[in-house]
Amino acid sequence: MNEHPTNKTSGLGGRLPLLPPDTLDEAQRALYNRLSATRARSAEEAGYTAALPDGRLIGPFNALLRTPHIARPLLEWAQALTRAGIPADVREVVILTVAAHWRADYALYAHTAAAEKAGLPDLAIASLLHGEAPRGLRPDADLAHRLATALVRDHRVRDDLYDEAVAAFGTNTLIALVSLVGQYLSTSALLACFQVPAPSPDRTEEPAA
Repeated sequence: MNEHPTNKTSGLGGRLPLLPPDTLDEAQRALYNRLSATRARSAEEAGYTAALPDGRLIGPFNALLRTPHIARPLLEWAQALTRAGIPADVREVVILTVAAHWRADYALYAHTAAAEKAGLPDLAIASLLHGEAPRGLRPDADLAHRLATALVRDHRVRDDLYDEAVAAFGTNTLIALVSLVGQYLSTSALLACFQVPAPSPDRTEEPAA
């Protein structure tokens, strides 16, 4: 599917029109069914929107639908990280830290809801959304924030921070945390390139194109 580039945004798809389910080819349909059964369902449970009432997917999923051959291994990567045993609050702190540095609106919207579900304090979430150092986190979550900030902002991890992270998480979980940073760097870049917005209360039932 080829689409002409544009500098204008188009509703909840940003620069990409939302794909109606009945227009998908066979590979896209298989990916759509997988996303609907996993990511869209998880979004509903966490309290944010990933699919409109007519079935169209929003957020990064609308873009990923266009390239099933890329999306499938990305989903495997994401699922492997979900199974890596990272505590929910640590995971959400990492994601919000990365997304805040990119100002990735949809990721901030979605993972604010996920962070609330994971039990992060409201004041800590607010600080993370503004790219500020949060207070009131568990020590591991605070450490994860400092690690993610070092990678995203400074592009290096000091020896003392590295030693602290290895002692707290162990090497295998540290690898998973760094990979989670990488996953959301990719997601944030996708959202930024296509200017994907967060839905507001009056934009969760966008008319069909």
